[in-house]
Amino acid sequence: MTINYGVFLNAIISFLIVAFAVFLLVRSINRMRHEEETEAVEPVTKECPYCLSTIAMKATRCPHCTSDLQSR
Repeated sequence: MTINYGVFLNAIISFLIVAFAVFLLVRSINRMRHEEETEAVEPVTKECPYCLSTIAMKATRCPHCTSDLQSR
């Protein structure tokens, strides 16, 4: 029976190289996903110019002060 240290070390080094490459691949994919999510965010609220309360972007009348927002 022989003890093959070289084969064992070769297997460990090969595994570490492949594991590091997979780690870099997954990390880069996660970064690209994160950038897509942050770029796609659009504002859904705005401030009423009269009472400065937060209202929906599509609102035509402020629910707090009932001012007409169409004229602006």
